[in-house]
Amino acid sequence: MNQNLYNIPLTLPVTAQDRFMYPMKAIIHVVVSFDQHLDVGILQRAVRLSLDTEPVLGCRFVEEDPQPRWQRFENLDEMQWLACTSPDNLDEAIDRFIKDSFFHEEQQLNVGLFQTEGGDTLVVKISHTCSDAGGLKDYLQLLAGIYTRLQDNPDYYPPPHTSGCRDQQHYFTALGINDPLAGFDPQAPATLPNWAFPHHSSETNQIHTARRRLKNEALDRIITFAKDHNVTVTAVLLTAMFRSLFEMLESPWGEEFGMGVSMDLRNRFSGKPDQAICPLSLGINPCITCLEEESFEETLQRASEALEELKQNHAELVDAIAVEAWAKLDYSAFLAQIQAILQWVADTGKSNPLLSNIGVIDPLNFSQTQATDIYLLTPVVIPPAFVLGVTTYNRTLTLQCTFGEPGHSKEDIEGFIDLMEKELLHL
Repeated sequence: MNQNLYNIPLTLPVTAQDRFMYPMKAIIHVVVSFDQHLDVGILQRAVRLSLDTEPVLGCRFVEEDPQPRWQRFENLDEMQWLACTSPDNLDEAIDRFIKDSFFHEEQQLNVGLFQTEGGDTLVVKISHTCSDAGGLKDYLQLLAGIYTRLQDNPDYYPPPHTSGCRDQQHYFTALGINDPLAGFDPQAPATLPNWAFPHHSSETNQIHTARRRLKNEALDRIITFAKDHNVTVTAVLLTAMFRSLFEMLESPWGEEFGMGVSMDLRNRFSGKPDQAICPLSLGINPCITCLEEESFEETLQRASEALEELKQNHAELVDAIAVEAWAKLDYSAFLAQIQAILQWVADTGKSNPLLSNIGVIDPLNFSQTQATDIYLLTPVVIPPAFVLGVTTYNRTLTLQCTFGEPGHSKEDIEGFIDLMEKELLHL
């Protein structure tokens, strides 16, 4: 397939968030289950066409001064993008796919299809450099849409999405900001974290996943509880996370602690601007004081108020502007700053745990075959960083963490998720 015939650029600009995420080398996964079988040939074609529809997915990240770039692979048709197997042990096969690197060095996307007697499981592996969880949700709908069209018309070719905005422009426009860098203050004081999820080193040699599922009535109770208290589900999850960590760490009463909460900047848009697949998330850090013998409702009120105040004040804007400012540095100078920050975090051993509520995923249909279950897997982070991911699909809420030992211990992770589940089941 000659990509030049379809006006697909061979190079793409690297955005500020691409640049920021690349040194982390983070990878996100999504697991999609079906109780039927997909057509492997059509799926393989759909995956390949998706690389043209969203051209960044068929690129490698080229590091160079003063600015890196995205470069399209020249041999896209000769490279492997989809692997299909019929494993004897599905869980082990998925686990291997998640732990393995990309099929080819510098790829941004791989897809695994695991076929069993009871149906198929689709796993998408995507680089956080080119996409966040919001972008991965969009990719699932894109892939399903291409698959569906191909089943009706084998010659279908989706138009390349070359005009879509991959940067933070729509976000700034939504806030009425024409010159983001005019608001950059390099001297602005930062609130430093004073705690971290339990960790033992910065090593993440053995990768594991942990998850809990809250289904049907258990999920309904969470949603009803949030509505009855006029708060968001994210606020309920944040409260459960605060309370679980307070208990786990035996946090001293009267001290204030912060929790990171991921913010999808797409939620700030009005209407539906033309946003391509990209990383477009930042974090805000609500803080509350650890109080003795407090009810869930009392903690919820304080946590929700702290969260809403930051959201109303667009607290993520400071970081959005800072990311743009960093992007103006020569790439080597930017990397030096990032390494200095990572070293500082490692030296202090402090980092606010992060709650990433990916939210509700819309029903996903590959032609007539609807997905029965979907959940995302968080990237492995280097301790003291810690991320808890939450996904909701088909009346099932999934609490999930991907972690590496010995930096994080399985006992600590499982114990924490048990506490989270206990808090939420007692609502």
